Parts: sequence; structure tokens; C-alpha cells
Amino acid sequence: MKHLRNRGSIRPKVTTMPRSKSEASNQLELYKLVTEQQRIKQELQFIEQRTVMLKQRLGTLKNQIADAEQNIQKLRQSDPRHSHLPKRPNIFFEAKNYQAFEIEY
Repeated sequence: MKHLRNRGSIRPKVTTMPRSKSEASNQLELYKLVTEQQRIKQELQFIEQRTVMLKQRLGTLKNQIADAEQNIQKLRQSDPRHSHLPKRPNIFFEAKNYQAFEIEY
């Protein structure tokens, strides 16, 4: 099972052995920092692309909802027998994973 950690803070990778202060150890530290910087930039780019896609989908859904509501209104206006029927409350409701409905006897 994959260990999930808190996404709130990103901790740098820790090495178990302290390195001696030398040019090579500083080069290695620089490489690690640059690599992490590149990874974070790529992740931010992916998140931005995903955000754009999700906003576009929300816009499409908003338009489709408006069209469906207009079609319902047109159908209600064009159907003369619908106008004198008593309005019933919406008996369907949606919970987390299932749909339930009332049955009247």
C-alpha cells in the first residue's frame, strides 16, 4: 500500500549521512535543488493545464444545463394538458452513492 502524506507541505529529501563540506558535495546539493525546482515547475504547469480544462468543462456544462432548462420550459408551454395538472414536488433526491425515491400508495 502506498503511504499517503499530507499534501500541505512538501518536505525536502533527507540524507542520513552528513556530507563533508567540499565542492563536490555543494555540486550535489545544487543538482538536487535544481531537480526539485524543475519537478515543482512541471507539476504547477500540469495543474494549470488541468485547471483550464476543468473550467472549460464547467462552461460547457453550464450551457448544456441552460439549454435543457429552456427545452423543459418550451415543452411545458407547448403541452396544454400539463398546465392544469397539479404540480408535484420533486420526489427524487440524490445521496452520496445511491438514488432513493418515494412510492405513494
